[in-house]
Amino acid sequence: MKKAHIMYTLLALAMYSCKSMDVHKPSGTIQLIRNATVVVELNNQKLLVDPILADKGTEPPIPFSNQLKNPTISLPVDKMTLVRHTDAVLLTHYHPDHFDQGAEKIIPKEMLIFCQPGDDEKLKAKGFHNLQVVDSTVQWEGVVISRFRASHHEGATGEPPFGESSSFHLQTDRESIFFTGDAVFDTRLKASLKKLQPPVIVANSGECTFSEENPVLAPGVTMTLTTQEIKEMARFFPGSKIIAVHMDAINHCGLSKQEMRQFIEKESLNGQIVVPDEGDTISYSTLRNN
Repeated sequence: MKKAHIMYTLLALAMYSCKSMDVHKPSGTIQLIRNATVVVELNNQKLLVDPILADKGTEPPIPFSNQLKNPTISLPVDKMTLVRHTDAVLLTHYHPDHFDQGAEKIIPKEMLIFCQPGDDEKLKAKGFHNLQVVDSTVQWEGVVISRFRASHHEGATGEPPFGESSSFHLQTDRESIFFTGDAVFDTRLKASLKKLQPPVIVANSGECTFSEENPVLAPGVTMTLTTQEIKEMARFFPGSKIIAVHMDAINHCGLSKQEMRQFIEKESLNGQIVVPDEGDTISYSTLRNN
């Protein structure tokens, strides 16, 4: 009887230990929808980042480039189901390739939206009223959301017509994910990444540029990360896994996923940089362990 009691106690402790280990096991997922639109699931909450939800070819092109209508590819999922299963939205900055008319139409006006300072007024003007401005740090459902200023292009000041661009960091007791937003790899972005040393970086690439003369930005000046900047990021932060997004979906982005993959192969960076297809879901633990 005494032996049986001891065995029962040991079994109970083993089960408790396994459950405790499961509690601390990373459980987050990251799903690429299209362009920079990503669904992050943390603490059983789904955060929709930078939603562009219009049907293929139904919105105007980004000006000063080619005349292809946006988005240039279709969604891999049903948009209504996507929104219905969303708990909140994170908007890195209010540009049409990050929050389009399609998103404006179908995202409920009462949906919680996290945004950078200044973009709340633009969203209010569109009828959205459940807005949480992230100046520095906010907490939501066990997720710490932190904002860092970013440069949309070299020498960006945050003044119109480009306005502010931000990077965001999502932190739980199990996960740490950094979103570059639309940024170049300058002192701002390097300082943010150096401070956080995030295990996972979602990096907006695409090498977006204007091709025509215009009063906004000189033709050829990149507005998102280039292949060389992604390579430099990997070299500066060898402990981070990088998910490269923001390709193939918007008319002024010249770098394709295929070209990025070829570059990664050539530079022997396969173990550090991932280029998902639209609809692909990657678990945080897989990224950490591979």
